[in-house]
Amino acid sequence: MQGKKILMVVSAVALVLLLLLYLVPMHRTYSADIVVSADELIINRTICDTANWDKWYSDGEISQPRPVSFRESAVKKDKLFDYNLATGEGYKKEGWINVSRKNRWEIKLTWSEKLIFKNDIVKKFRLLFHPADFRPGFLQNVVRFKNVIEHPDHIFGGLVFERKEVPAGKLVTLSDTVMLSEVKDRISGLHNEILGRLAPEDIKNPGVFMSQYEMLEDSSVVLCVAVNVRDEFPDISEPFELIEMDEHPVIMIQTHRGYTNMDEDIAVMYEWLKRNDKRPATSYWVQHTPSTEIAQASGKTGFTIIQEVYSIK
Repeated sequence: MQGKKILMVVSAVALVLLLLLYLVPMHRTYSADIVVSADELIINRTICDTANWDKWYSDGEISQPRPVSFRESAVKKDKLFDYNLATGEGYKKEGWINVSRKNRWEIKLTWSEKLIFKNDIVKKFRLLFHPADFRPGFLQNVVRFKNVIEHPDHIFGGLVFERKEVPAGKLVTLSDTVMLSEVKDRISGLHNEILGRLAPEDIKNPGVFMSQYEMLEDSSVVLCVAVNVRDEFPDISEPFELIEMDEHPVIMIQTHRGYTNMDEDIAVMYEWLKRNDKRPATSYWVQHTPSTEIAQASGKTGFTIIQEVYSIK
């Protein structure tokens, strides 16, 4: 009789413990320090590019690892990023990434991530008695983040890079020296002057043209606008210039920054080229299309940057 009472008490306690284990969330925090050979611009932009986290972050429970909340803040000279990942089924991750400069060429990341299980009692038991089971997944994501920066493929620093071979062709260009504040208006003016000199049938891609500019020391720029013309197009007189282009490889990226405010994206592009053993062959071109002008009219910006490259290998 006494043994039966003891068994009932033990069973009741076990049931209460199981109920508590089911109702009370179980969590465990994992941390790691890692050094990445990159500058802060690339690190910060890669972290903030949450739409492409799936290129380096994986989780068996979360099919599309995009943070449901994300915050960036400054802590003295460091950057701190807080993120939240959740499935809506009782599984959540809370992360903290502290970004600090180690030296001129390297950045130190102190990364912590808390796993929280609310409902899955089997996962709670594993987290309670075998917490090391979950650490490799966390470390793999940290290492993948490092690799995607130090050995980039087509996505880098929040930009998508497209490799392309441009066939041989001809460009009619027109240049002018203007103040930086006048660049936007002068682009349209130069384009219209080129169109006024060409017959419609001479233009290869009507509505599409390119521009580039070079800064001078007195806040003025040398602005150049170019239009693709047919291969049979004859020579042209000054101030217009005809440039014959051989077939050449280029890198193309899309930017949503203003025309004279692309420095950050250009810096990312040059860093991508260096890490992929390529160098700029000429100054980059900015491609304008009718859709670009519509975007500008609606208060948005969007341009294609075209950079001719050569390989150093």
